[in-house]
Amino acid sequence: MMRLNEEEFLVLQQYNGLLESLEEAFLYLCDKADQPESSAVKQVKEDSYLAISKIAETHVVMVNWFSHDEDTLQAIGQFEGFIDELESLGHFSAHPINEKEVFSTYLIPAFEEWKVDMQKQLLPLLTH
Repeated sequence: MMRLNEEEFLVLQQYNGLLESLEEAFLYLCDKADQPESSAVKQVKEDSYLAISKIAETHVVMVNWFSHDEDTLQAIGQFEGFIDELESLGHFSAHPINEKEVFSTYLIPAFEEWKVDMQKQLLPLLTH
């Protein structure tokens, strides 16, 4: 198992918190999909985009840290596929398809599946 220095540990701890927060944001946005003009919904959506970009930025660093860990590299790569799917569903466009349906049938299950895979790689490093 890889040994983390203090900086790596702190970054991965914050990263893991970001995964949890993003999942909560997606659940909130699904629940409030019928209120797209609400200022709270707009703020959560904006924060979600920021969280996604922070995750992607952290992946750049993680690729170097985990360069010899094929499972972690694969989980990182799957996130990029998740983002490609999001874009193809129109989630980032001005006129997305039925948001509640997108969140409940695709986005939340796909994100949760990816998050579980990613946390399988991270949690042993964060809990030992």
